[in-house]
Amino acid sequence: MEVTPDGEALRRLRKVGGPDLVRKMIQLFLENLPVRMETALAGFRGANWSEVERIGHSLKSSAAYLGLREVSERAAALELLAAGGGGNDVEPLLRDLSAAVPDLQSRLLQVVQAL
Repeated sequence: MEVTPDGEALRRLRKVGGPDLVRKMIQLFLENLPVRMETALAGFRGANWSEVERIGHSLKSSAAYLGLREVSERAAALELLAAGGGGNDVEPLLRDLSAAVPDLQSRLLQVVQAL
């Protein structure tokens, strides 16, 4: 999954709260991302679908604010599958999201540096 932040979403955030808000939102996203992924994976392994659903919802929303469409779409699919009690597509979604973490970190740090 290629992760490219949507410039328009970042411009909207910047317009509302300036570069400090964009930095803070990115910082919080990056701090919480590894924990969210670990929690979602643990929930998957333990068939704790409410936990996976909660993480999917949270990730969907925070990724959308930053214009991370690909992440938000996959997180929305994860949320929906978990709400329905899981399914065969949960594991590949979690793998895709986990594999995207390094790229996400790199791209979002580039955004912060450009502010």
